[in-house]
Amino acid sequence: MNTVLVTGCAGFIGSNTTEYLLNKGYKVIGIDNFNNFYSPKLKHYNLKDFESNPNFLLITQDLTNYDFVKNLFEKTKFHSVIHLAAYAGVTYSFEEPILYVKNNEEVTTNLLEMCVRYNVPNFIFASTSSVYGNNPTPFVETMSTDFPLAPYPASKKASEVMAYVYSQTYNLNVAVLRFFNPLGIRIRPDLALTKLIRSSLFGFEFPQYQDLNSTGRDYCDLENILNSIHYLLQNPVKYEIFNLGNSSPTTLGGMVEIVSEVTGKKVNLVRMPERKGEMQVTYADSSKAERLIKYSTKTPLKKIVEKYYNWFLNQEEWYQKGNY
Repeated sequence: MNTVLVTGCAGFIGSNTTEYLLNKGYKVIGIDNFNNFYSPKLKHYNLKDFESNPNFLLITQDLTNYDFVKNLFEKTKFHSVIHLAAYAGVTYSFEEPILYVKNNEEVTTNLLEMCVRYNVPNFIFASTSSVYGNNPTPFVETMSTDFPLAPYPASKKASEVMAYVYSQTYNLNVAVLRFFNPLGIRIRPDLALTKLIRSSLFGFEFPQYQDLNSTGRDYCDLENILNSIHYLLQNPVKYEIFNLGNSSPTTLGGMVEIVSEVTGKKVNLVRMPERKGEMQVTYADSSKAERLIKYSTKTPLKKIVEKYYNWFLNQEEWYQKGNY
């Protein structure tokens, strides 16, 4: 049985990745530090469906602890590393840029180094569409990403470059996945979909930081991302960057309409001042991922929202209302 290390295993993408791999027959060692970027209670809730699985080992630890990371790799033979842990978010990165450098750039470099030292052949790295900044759309992997708009994407760009160095110098297989607004169960509470659902169901105010019709996001189905991660575990690449989006951006107004249609209730919008560093439009050309790693862009946004909404309705009341 192959053992995979999943960092950030209690987060939105991490918990879904862990559960997916367990269902595919992998042994998963998951690491999370349960920081308070958002509620640790929510992260523990993310793990409840599989935490007792005998093929899952949860380690509560901070990846900035170099000695811990080194000791873990010394003791464990990993088939692959899926590095999802990071400080995310454009706005907060302006307040704590050093935190982003330490937790994103330094941690990624340490993990790359451990892979080389202990002969882990495959490294899958979660990057972000934010590295494209104000490039013309649609974004293509060959575009320059030298001009990010905030410390967060800058830290991801730096990590991508370091991963390239390790791949070329030490023959490490590296897949860089630039995520474009994935949606799915357990999505982070600070992201738009959860807030829109809560606003429509309970009348909570939804803070509208951008114009409804001039901004757009390339929302995609997390399940399609998980399928491609699994493909990469079985078919590693030398060093490749892949856009994982839906190749069809939706305006905020369009998302509001879909949520209202799915829930049958209106969203309570409250206009707020615009935030610095926000991209106007994210729009992926995902043709490379479709061609090389069996990625799909065929899931309609309404279907993605319906799937999340039906899951959301079956969660505990405190979770639905955000009491954590």
